[in-house]
Amino acid sequence: MNRAAAAIFLVVLCSGCPKRIEFGPEGELTDADAVYQRVVKNQENVVTLEGDAKLRAELPEQSGTLSMFVAVTRPAMLHLETFDFFNRPLASLVSDGQRFGLYQADTNTWYQGPASPANVSRFLPVMLPGEELVPIMLGQVPLIPPERMTLALDREKGVYVLTLHQGQATQVLDVHTRHLRIMKSQVRGIPGYDLGFDDFLEQGGLLFPGRVSLEAKQAKTKLQVRYQQIKLNARPDLTLYELVPPEGARVVEVDAAGRELPAGAPASGSSAPLAPGS
Repeated sequence: MNRAAAAIFLVVLCSGCPKRIEFGPEGELTDADAVYQRVVKNQENVVTLEGDAKLRAELPEQSGTLSMFVAVTRPAMLHLETFDFFNRPLASLVSDGQRFGLYQADTNTWYQGPASPANVSRFLPVMLPGEELVPIMLGQVPLIPPERMTLALDREKGVYVLTLHQGQATQVLDVHTRHLRIMKSQVRGIPGYDLGFDDFLEQGGLLFPGRVSLEAKQAKTKLQVRYQQIKLNARPDLTLYELVPPEGARVVEVDAAGRELPAGAPASGSSAPLAPGS
């Protein structure tokens, strides 16, 4: 057998070899509840994030990438700003968890009202309350409360597959076998969205995904946040979450459904958290 043929033979042979799986210090885990508890604990170690990112949005009508400044603090505090190619501000969203403010530079308009999914979606084209959006941007997955769960090892992909069951709903989680962090989440049986986490980086002893992806299949929408220079678990700058309209901006009050209210009318309605995948 000549060298070229031998090389081809080795490639074919190795392609059929099982992927080498690296487990944590406890070795392979076989108990679903043990993996679930470790996943939940590992999701709680990041509470604040501040820095720069690239936001990629793929929508039915258009797609594009924007620069974005991000500051988020659990449970539901948000400060997001987007900029165009020339670093000119386009829009900003601020929420203290109860109320929101959205500034649109092109119309010099400041919208304010309850921090409901309908109002938050004025900035990001996904209907999520801040209580879900903030954890996602912190690399965490909102989990359905499981009535039962199953665990398998996918040797081809090299991940644990942890499946949560609640009635007709299931949430399938690909879990890193060593670090026990969720890499992928798929909700089925109820309206929901898929999440992906990759390009993990280590900062201050914390493992954090450098890229967060969200896909809402029913809305035909994909969002991807790729973090660049960020700080984790720093003391939050609370001034970033103050709802103050820019000087000279037109102020519009909206209700929880996003409807504009007459000038001087009090806002009505409240933001009710949704179950993961709702």
